[in-house]
Amino acid sequence: MAITVESFMPDLSGRVALVTGGYAGLGFGTSIELARKGARVYIAGRSESKYQETVQNIIAEYPAADVRFLPLDLTDLGSVSRAAGAFMQQESRLNLLVNNAGVMCTPYEETKDGFEMQIAVNYISHFLLTKLLLPCMLKAAEGSPAGTVRVVNVSSDGHEKLAPKRGIIFEDTNLRDDYSVWARYGHSKLANVLHAKELARRYPSIISVSVHPGTVKTNLSQGPLSSTPLYRFVKPLVELGAPGPRKGAANILFAAVSRSLSSSDNGGYFLPVGIKTKASRSGENSEMAQKLWEWTEEEMRKRSY
Repeated sequence: MAITVESFMPDLSGRVALVTGGYAGLGFGTSIELARKGARVYIAGRSESKYQETVQNIIAEYPAADVRFLPLDLTDLGSVSRAAGAFMQQESRLNLLVNNAGVMCTPYEETKDGFEMQIAVNYISHFLLTKLLLPCMLKAAEGSPAGTVRVVNVSSDGHEKLAPKRGIIFEDTNLRDDYSVWARYGHSKLANVLHAKELARRYPSIISVSVHPGTVKTNLSQGPLSSTPLYRFVKPLVELGAPGPRKGAANILFAAVSRSLSSSDNGGYFLPVGIKTKASRSGENSEMAQKLWEWTEEEMRKRSY
């Protein structure tokens, strides 16, 4: 019997959640369900106009929903730092962080901070955001039932199917040479898995997991459609029978709020819906996870974050 969202969603009154990219796709599917169950939801993203449209849609269904906008540009570490600061001016506690926003298979481009776009948006900026918000989450964990303060990294089975076989390429984290847009995407999604694993080791009072949401019909496919023209012929087959964002967010929501998760699941990787499984060989590599954390910390220090 399939697990439905309604079967595991508890009352979330009094909890504070932050969802990156929460006004579109899986982020919207996540945000509206969290708000429906009573959480105060911060939707973090670049477009306030898209946020306003999303709020109207949520309020139309759930008039009592408490949804707020947090300006955030994941292509700019300065924006990430400002977003964390703005959040902490408004809240002292954070119960749930969903690192959801991402790009897929975009042409090679570097951010102003010098990182390849996919690993910057999908992993590095989320690492910094998580790091800066940790005091709020640790404070929340002190006064909350065990296991209810969580970080969910939205990864992909691409971390296994598409990433370089050696795992994280530390000598060329931007994958400048001889790598496809697909390999760069898988590389960034592997980083999401390793980040959750190491976060769980360092901060056991917070449950940190990564998830593969499954195939869902969202606008994320715009990346491969532009970088890989043949993908337009494959896309209908890939998305055949796939749910939309509302149903497709089920695995993210399960990881975020299901009471069935416990400390034994910390650092785990979940397939839809709620199926804990082994990540790839690289994704289960604790030494690689620790090395990636240390590398990222050093890159942040170089840039004074």
